[in-house]
Amino acid sequence: MSRVLAAVLTILGLGSALHAQESWGDIKGRVVWEPKALPERPAFEQVKVHADKNHCLKDGSVRDDNWTVNANNRGLRWTIVWLINDDPKSKKPLSIHPSLAKPDKEEVEIYQPVCAFVPHAVGVRVGQRLVAKNSSPVLHNVMSLSLKNPFNVGVAAGASRSFELATQPMPMRIQCSIHGWMYAYVGIFEHPYFAVTDADGNFQIKNAPAGKYRLVGHNDGWLGGAEGRYGQPVVIPAGKTLDMGDLAFSPPPR
Repeated sequence: MSRVLAAVLTILGLGSALHAQESWGDIKGRVVWEPKALPERPAFEQVKVHADKNHCLKDGSVRDDNWTVNANNRGLRWTIVWLINDDPKSKKPLSIHPSLAKPDKEEVEIYQPVCAFVPHAVGVRVGQRLVAKNSSPVLHNVMSLSLKNPFNVGVAAGASRSFELATQPMPMRIQCSIHGWMYAYVGIFEHPYFAVTDADGNFQIKNAPAGKYRLVGHNDGWLGGAEGRYGQPVVIPAGKTLDMGDLAFSPPPR
């Protein structure tokens, strides 16, 4: 916008409104599995000898949801992506679009149906409650070993438990210690600028502040390798969408 046009709009009382409209943008992309060989989703063998095996195996084998890849397009599901400041050390809060000032719902639900956590990854904004719902006929629990969000509570059949969480720099792993193969990841953020990739690996973050930031991704490993914990630079355009295209993920060494 030229200075002359800006001055004219200001005189007409339209400058501030137009500026506000152009101060936000969207970002989207797709996380894809980089190694040539697709990851296997092994069945958890310990289910076969567990006391609850009749329930756990009623729909077939219980398989690991980690690194779930669409064989048709290599899209990686359940990757949590989020924005941080351009300076990874900065603790400055991100500006929040007025329409996103408050979360659109008070609770984020995660279920425990047939001996698995569903969904496998969720994002929670500080102020929202994480609610674990046991929709199965057997006892489960929810345990976190996070130093910032430690808990270990039972969830009776048909019951639920609610948690208020503090933000932390990487997603938190939760699990069921009764059924040791059950686990999921929870990202906890001070702002609304996060997403979880879908079955094709796609994500979109809307109404983010325009300017220089960094995009971080995690799926039992950092997007971009070990240095990925600091994110990759992005420039979000005002009033437009930044399409990052395909972002390659390689699993960390085991």
